[in-house]
Amino acid sequence: MEPEVTTGSDASMVIKLTLDAFTAEKLLVTKPRSLPTATFCALLIEQALDTSSTLAERTEGSEASTSSSSLIKDNTSIKQSIKAVSAKKKRVRPDYDEAFTAFWNEYQRAPIKANAQSKNKAFEQWREIVKQEQPERLVEAARRAVEQVKQARMQDEWCAPLPDAFRWLRDERYTVLLEDHVPVGPRVINGITVYD
Repeated sequence: MEPEVTTGSDASMVIKLTLDAFTAEKLLVTKPRSLPTATFCALLIEQALDTSSTLAERTEGSEASTSSSSLIKDNTSIKQSIKAVSAKKKRVRPDYDEAFTAFWNEYQRAPIKANAQSKNKAFEQWREIVKQEQPERLVEAARRAVEQVKQARMQDEWCAPLPDAFRWLRDERYTVLLEDHVPVGPRVINGITVYD
């Protein structure tokens, strides 16, 4: 191995290593698929530096080739390090309440809507809005929104697709659908009939 040290612009150190074919092959065989090669090499170097012997002691004389192979063979502590780095955060599926499930199912009935619907984000937004608005009213607003889209499609009118449910809730698009519009008949103002 021949290290070539350069300094990066962000005050970090960039080290370029040249490995012989045998060591490179062992490295690639033991590297997990989930980690990039550079990350795996950094883990190996970090682990080697964390052991009781110093790096200078490891690279003296004939120990240089045996230290790298022994480092790769010591799989138990490497695997623990790799698991800590590459362990993906497991998705936790939230417990959706019945009202949200009814809202979600109603909203998904829309014939044209945004393709990427994020149920978890919509549920988070739902929990915030339910503090101010009754769940039944939100389900009704979703039903009305879907019906408006269906009516426009049936009459061959252009209609904007419904956005992601999260955005629909966040932007409070439901408020217009919950307003009770009562058509007012003609009014007479100063002798003039006004039609609203």
